[in-house]
Amino acid sequence: MKLAFLASKSVKAQRALKSLVKRYGNHDLQQADVVVPLGGDGFMLQTLHATQKLSAPVYGMNRG
Repeated sequence: MKLAFLASKSVKAQRALKSLVKRYGNHDLQQADVVVPLGGDGFMLQTLHATQKLSAPVYGMNRG
């Protein structure tokens, strides 16, 4: 499974991004099977808006 991680600028989100990318790798949005935004509600909504034309589902993790 190809995952695309995105993260807000918060310290917590950036730490999570580093850890998850090290463990699972990271792919371009266009190639991803799942998009995983890391941040708060606003970042999740921003990501949903930006990826609405992609076929990949978005699974958000609260790291804001």
